[in-house]
Amino acid sequence: MAVALALRVPNLGRAYWVDEGISVGIASHPLSQLPRLLREDGSPPLFYVILHFWMRLFGTSPEATHFLPLIISLVCVPLAYWSATQLFDRRAGIAAAALFATNPFLGWYSTETRMYPMVVALTIVGITLAWRAVRDRSWSDGAGSLVAFTCLLYTHDWGIYLTAVTALVLFGFAASRRDRGMAAAVALMTLAAVALWLPWLPSFVAQAKNTAAPWAIRPNIGDFFADPSSALGGTMGIIVAPALAVGVLWTRKQRPIRVGRVAGLLVAVGVLTTLAGFLGAQIEPSWTVRYLAVIVAPFLLAAAGALAPMRRGRMVVLGVCILLGTWGAVGSLLPNPNAKYAKSNVAAVAGAVAAQLRPGDVVIVTQTEQVPVLAHYLPPGLRYLTPSGPVADPLVVDWRNIVNRLRVSRPCSAVAPSINALAVGADVLVVDPGRTLGASGTDWSTAVNDQVAAVDEMVVHDPSLVAMGFYDEAMKPRPFSPVNAVLYRKISAAAACI
Repeated sequence: MAVALALRVPNLGRAYWVDEGISVGIASHPLSQLPRLLREDGSPPLFYVILHFWMRLFGTSPEATHFLPLIISLVCVPLAYWSATQLFDRRAGIAAAALFATNPFLGWYSTETRMYPMVVALTIVGITLAWRAVRDRSWSDGAGSLVAFTCLLYTHDWGIYLTAVTALVLFGFAASRRDRGMAAAVALMTLAAVALWLPWLPSFVAQAKNTAAPWAIRPNIGDFFADPSSALGGTMGIIVAPALAVGVLWTRKQRPIRVGRVAGLLVAVGVLTTLAGFLGAQIEPSWTVRYLAVIVAPFLLAAAGALAPMRRGRMVVLGVCILLGTWGAVGSLLPNPNAKYAKSNVAAVAGAVAAQLRPGDVVIVTQTEQVPVLAHYLPPGLRYLTPSGPVADPLVVDWRNIVNRLRVSRPCSAVAPSINALAVGADVLVVDPGRTLGASGTDWSTAVNDQVAAVDEMVVHDPSLVAMGFYDEAMKPRPFSPVNAVLYRKISAAAACI
């Protein structure tokens, strides 16, 4: 835990990026509004409920909200020790703790106000208690696993894949042993989890129909192998994942049969969950590395259990942990002139322009989902516009049918009236993506890029506006989600689009 803390805490003060602005914005609302707001967003509610109360106690600054995922990510280390000790033995527990302490996925998301460390923690608990329930015929462990998996279903939608696959693997294990009682118990607990999740089903269906993940792509076979490797080893995944796999094969002859059986079940859960997500993303694009939080625990626990019994296996684990720890220290501890803005430079741009803005001024955000994070950092009292028109609540992004809404929007009807209504002397801040959003080639990125160009074209040729300044702070090295901004001043009553 000390190693994990040393690797993760230097990034505690990183500025918010898009997803975090959305998290903080939604959780800032009264609890009674969260179900409605999440229908516009696309996520289950549990993390937002916890974050709501956390922010009431500690505030909404990045440091305050980052403490929540940081603590959960640190708790994953003793949870991994406990889990591997229960599934295998104490040596596996130590190996698992080391792998989770140096895991880059947990390191990256330990200082991001999102639910992914919570997904990993709930996965550890759910899988471990489910196996103990089957192994020991323990109804109390079965009830504990039911609680963990239900919480997971209410934390992230990919929990559906993990829950279903875990039930399938354990049911198959029971069937292979011709144990009807065990199979019936697995089926009963699965039905109970489904029943507990049913109240959220209408919201889930509405989200799937109207929000989904418009920015996502249909993954190819290369993504099927590369992205899980990234979840296990970050940028070192191309080395770490093969090293662990080769180590498991290298030590297979010395591995006790019982250990191999449990590790095999965990691998089956990890592989089949990945496959389920991959196939689901072919139907409705929903694939990204961060959603693979659900497979981090089964794969790392399997590696720890399979490698720990043999000295050569423990050396593989040690080598992987040293590599990841050293690489993490290079990224987290060495001086980096842009470390605070590694994910987004919105805070830097907002800080540079904030003194120029007054209540009633207009902020035009051409990439819609940047609105909540800008609203967090910019002064209060501003009015926000997107290519779709005025924003009623700048703390929330309405993802419903966003691609179609962008396609039919026209700046002269959606944006120009608000500019024309401004008094002479008012300011207009136009915030654009810091790069073209075209790498994925999705309909969403095409629609956004078209609107960026159309809005910029209209504003540049608006005879009532004159440019006052350009802001592109903290762009070197370029952040993960960069923006730039141009400040305009209203100098006449001339109308745009006339």
